[in-house]
Amino acid sequence: MSNKDEKSSSFLNSKELVFLLAIAGRIDAQSRLLAQKLDQDRYIYHAYAVLDSLSSSYSMFKYFLEVFLAKNDPVSIHRILTSPEGIAAVTAEALFLVSFSFFASVFDGEENDSVKKFIAAAWPYFRDVMKGLKNAYKGWRSTVQVLSLISGMDLKYMIVPVGLVLGLFAAANRYWIRGMVEQRKKFMNENKELLIEIQQLTSLTPIDRSSYLSRIKYQDVNERLQAYFAVGIGGLIDGLYLYMGVGSLAIFAPPLFIAMSVLGAFYTLACVVSRIYEEYDFQLRLEITQTRCKLALTTKELELTYAKLLELNDHRKTEDLLEIFLLKQNLCQLIREFEEERELLQNQTSHTYLTAALLGMKYGLFAYGVVTSILFTVASVCLITASTFPPLLLAGFIISGLALMIGMTAYMLYTHHQFLQQQKIENEKDHPFAQIQEMKKNLEAQNDTSILTSDNFKTSLKDGLAISSSPQSFFQERCEVGRSLASGLSKGYNFSNFVMTPTQEIDAEGHLHDTPIMGALAIANGVLFSSVLGLRALARGLGRSPQGQPNAPKTKETNLEEGSVRKIKTQSKGESGEQVKNKAPDSLSRGGSFFSSWSFFFHKNLNPQKTSPDRTLPHSRSDTDLTQHTSTTLGGSTIRGLD
Repeated sequence: MSNKDEKSSSFLNSKELVFLLAIAGRIDAQSRLLAQKLDQDRYIYHAYAVLDSLSSSYSMFKYFLEVFLAKNDPVSIHRILTSPEGIAAVTAEALFLVSFSFFASVFDGEENDSVKKFIAAAWPYFRDVMKGLKNAYKGWRSTVQVLSLISGMDLKYMIVPVGLVLGLFAAANRYWIRGMVEQRKKFMNENKELLIEIQQLTSLTPIDRSSYLSRIKYQDVNERLQAYFAVGIGGLIDGLYLYMGVGSLAIFAPPLFIAMSVLGAFYTLACVVSRIYEEYDFQLRLEITQTRCKLALTTKELELTYAKLLELNDHRKTEDLLEIFLLKQNLCQLIREFEEERELLQNQTSHTYLTAALLGMKYGLFAYGVVTSILFTVASVCLITASTFPPLLLAGFIISGLALMIGMTAYMLYTHHQFLQQQKIENEKDHPFAQIQEMKKNLEAQNDTSILTSDNFKTSLKDGLAISSSPQSFFQERCEVGRSLASGLSKGYNFSNFVMTPTQEIDAEGHLHDTPIMGALAIANGVLFSSVLGLRALARGLGRSPQGQPNAPKTKETNLEEGSVRKIKTQSKGESGEQVKNKAPDSLSRGGSFFSSWSFFFHKNLNPQKTSPDRTLPHSRSDTDLTQHTSTTLGGSTIRGLD
């Protein structure tokens, strides 16, 4: 009887698990659809531009009062905001920032109008400068306060001068990083477009191949090294701002305060490491677009060479024997290049245990960011209710960050181990690509064996292009949604209180008191800010394709059936093949520098200046005839799988 009960209970539990998983999948699908709709409509971005600039106007005005006027007490702020000059200054600043931000959002993607294009491009730089000034100052102020409490010395005199200089440096650093990142995004998009162009080729001469290789975009090694240094400094400054001031929300006993400060310093260091890893990952995305372009070129040349070999082999003549021999040698070389580039792409799109651990640490830090946002929201509630923040609750919040980092790191290592085990099992299976590898061995050994048929070759090559990558996770994007929802509450509360400062009441002793309407407006503003910021994070994180992922080529639908790789296009030397646009000089070489030997920071890649060896063959037909090939496949690509 007990066994039946256990089986029945197990069956119910499994049904409940399936039901819960189905609900979770449904919610995930609906959230992605909502994110895509929000991203396409763009209204949420316009609303975010308005609210974000309003929040920036409040924070920058307080920054100006504290740094340049040394007035940050409530009475002085109330006096300034109720004066005609103060009202005019705040209104002018808010109108300027809101207009700038809103029009930049509306004009985003503008290419025809130079003024609109400038506005859209300039706002992110301007916003980065503001955030650099403000965050560096606040981070330094929090650090000085912690050092003063620990050492017992009064270090307040260092806050303004050092904070101002540090802010200027942070602003310049953010400005440089923004320019570098925008250039990298441009390179990635150009490589994506080049990949689509290569996939649509119907012919490829050695000159065309060299030209396409020269059009692949690279970042200079020195610039990449400078980027690591810049993001490390930026991570240190932002870490001080994000994590060092959390302990000031409550009063701790000295030993506990020191422990919380040490944890804050640890989180700051983890922020630096996380930013460096993010830069490594972003550089790797550009390298992946480069490798995809090279692999597409090799694939295209491999298809065309094999098509020519099939044609000559089917109508074998005595005068074609030398040409067939040279084509087989060329085919072996192309297969070797294909295998090398395929392996390189496999390594670039798969994690190692080190990168999996760093990714887990980064996810843990993001999760702690959600916790700190909730923390500041709770602090805002404590201010509204005039209650103190419980020290033990704050300590629990701070310690939870360490638990999240350890937990996410362990989880990502476990996930990576499971992925490797699945890959090991998958590699032990028979794959069609092994047929090409076996054919290459036979050709190298000069065994007189039959070559693959057209269909078998195409199937085998397509299987070789099916590269398995590490599973993609959207944990960071979902954490950003949670963080934005929580931070929106505190931002809305702070902005509402700032705007409603003139309505505060002054008692007989000169103390300021909030009016009931201020509390209601603060709650309403908090809900508004939280909703807009959360939906914007959802649209930005789940509504867009990852940067550097190639899109499918946009071609018109045709009714043509897929052609065989054995059809050969014959043209005379005077006829033009596929025209190559924007022929550029060779890209800057990434070799020759000792930094390229840093395997973690700089992935192994093929030398951009190294072009394919001269494959000119002494055959009866022209080189153009050999490397041109008619294909009636959709979009001109004979083999799919690179996208």
